[in-house]
Amino acid sequence: MAQAESGSGFDQAVTLARSGQFAAAAAIFVDLAQNGNRAAQVNLAVLQAKGQGTPQDDQAAAYWAWRARLAGEARAIALSDLMLERLTDSARTKLADRLITDLSTQAEAGVPGQFAAIGRVEAQLRNPPRMEAAALWFTLAAAFEEPGALALREVSMDGLEAKARLAVQERAGAEFAIWCAKLSRDARPQTCGQI
Repeated sequence: MAQAESGSGFDQAVTLARSGQFAAAAAIFVDLAQNGNRAAQVNLAVLQAKGQGTPQDDQAAAYWAWRARLAGEARAIALSDLMLERLTDSARTKLADRLITDLSTQAEAGVPGQFAAIGRVEAQLRNPPRMEAAALWFTLAAAFEEPGALALREVSMDGLEAKARLAVQERAGAEFAIWCAKLSRDARPQTCGQI
């Protein structure tokens, strides 16, 4: 069980899981995972993958492992890769679509880091990868000054032909204005300027 993000509920869930009370632990991890606790997301994914305290569900485990991974939880990397191997192409597409929907909702609420995460879904989960879509999201992430987005943008753009690269940049400019207008004034980064 991952231990990083402790708190009374999290600590209680870990204690329950270690004592074999997996159903009670899973119930707590679900609440914490839905509220963005990355360590709880990893632990919930482990329980779902093993079928401990919850029916075994590779799709749900993949979802929570990828949510944690996209939020920066390093302990989710190996698990998310393993869960991806267990999915069919159809299940993988559903996973990518679900993650993009959730990440887009968070982006609209002004939660930072979501644009790069959407780009990563397009580049890492889609089969085959959608590099133009990934480049678009990484370009938006860079414009919104998300950490690491510049490097991701350059890597994704590097493989595109000039025509595709220019099309991505043009679309990113239009999308940037749309996203800036969607965000409340409090959530708008300075890069939005007077839009």
